[in-house]
Amino acid sequence: MSLRSHLPDRLASQIMALLIGALLLAFLLSTAIIVVSQRRSGDSARAAIAADRAVELVVALDSIAPSGQADFAKAATTRTTKIDVSRDPFVEETADNERSQGLAAQIAAETERDARVSVLSRVETDAMDDPRNAGRNREVVVISLPLATGASWVNFTTQEPLTWHTSADQRFLLISLGIMSLSVTVIVWLFVRHLTRPLTELAAAAQRSARGDHSVRVSETGPAELRNASAAFNAMQGEIARFDAERTRTIAAVGHDLRTPMTSLRIRAEMIDDADLREPMIDTLDEMAAMAEGLISYAREGQEEEHLPEVDLAELVAKVAEERGVPFSTSAHPRIKAGPISLARAVGNVIDNAVQYGGTDGVTVTLSQSGTEIEVAVIDTGPGIPAELLPVIFDPFTRGERSRNTESGGAGLGLSIARRITRSHGGELSLENRKPHGLCATIRFPR
Repeated sequence: MSLRSHLPDRLASQIMALLIGALLLAFLLSTAIIVVSQRRSGDSARAAIAADRAVELVVALDSIAPSGQADFAKAATTRTTKIDVSRDPFVEETADNERSQGLAAQIAAETERDARVSVLSRVETDAMDDPRNAGRNREVVVISLPLATGASWVNFTTQEPLTWHTSADQRFLLISLGIMSLSVTVIVWLFVRHLTRPLTELAAAAQRSARGDHSVRVSETGPAELRNASAAFNAMQGEIARFDAERTRTIAAVGHDLRTPMTSLRIRAEMIDDADLREPMIDTLDEMAAMAEGLISYAREGQEEEHLPEVDLAELVAKVAEERGVPFSTSAHPRIKAGPISLARAVGNVIDNAVQYGGTDGVTVTLSQSGTEIEVAVIDTGPGIPAELLPVIFDPFTRGERSRNTESGGAGLGLSIARRITRSHGGELSLENRKPHGLCATIRFPR
């Protein structure tokens, strides 16, 4: 799996995760450096203590008669230090490692004798030897020095557990690092929240714009790149709003201007005596009149409304369904801000479309709500929509059936108007064929 799949989804969370990871790594590295430094200083301290004790021990034994040296050595033995006086050295030759060689040179320089040293690091303690240190690593230092008589050797053996004891300065350094890391995290978190707030606002505005709200604008704040992006979005919104307004005016004007010549043509067509010629002309003019009225409605409906009241959506849908004689059921009464007349028109268009193809008895309307959505579903038992028409069914003048008969299919603007109104209220209208036949039209609003 890639690293991206393990990162949080939001930008602010990703930046904070990266920062916390970097600070944690820095803290661990600092701790490791302190541990290594403390261990090295501890090694040097233990070696210096061992060397000093060995030198002091040789001086003391040289001043004692040979007959009393063994008893003195036995009396000087402790839990961690063992002293033996024997004819042979425990260490035949100084071990071939840096610490042993350095310690032997130091003792030889102080005593001017043949010092032999062996440092054995990280030897596991035997519980039988010392139950208190069982399972812990230790360091063993063995030093062999000749006594003044030259006939015997003193063998100095010391063992110390390898433990890490932080000094006050080291503990202060670790605490300081922790406080600084926490302070940096809080400051960066506040800065990241301030930095990403314009991005969140821009994303929300873009979503509203996609639903048809071209009046939304974003504040031009933050770094230069975010200000430029916000300014570009606001300029784009202005251009889209102007274009949409001009298009709406053009559509409304065309629909309105077509009324007069079509009315005149209808009057003339009705004066034709030949019924076989008159009726097709009147049907064609009726279809053109329906299209003109549809153009005017399409231009008028779905525009942004100011000061929208709060309405009970269940009551609104129930009234529209009752007017059309179709059953409606719900157990919820959500309230949303909406234009009651335009929203009733949208719901009515969807129900009318279902009744057109499924009949009054074959249509049911329901309303439900979840944690994030309010859903109005209009289900019919009609033939459904051909699969190839589903992607374009909301385009103006696109109809769900092939004929151009306005009695069977309308002008093809009802669903377009319904979707336009729904989107202007922040919702969405979708269609889905049911099996084995029928159609489900769903209007969704965010809670």
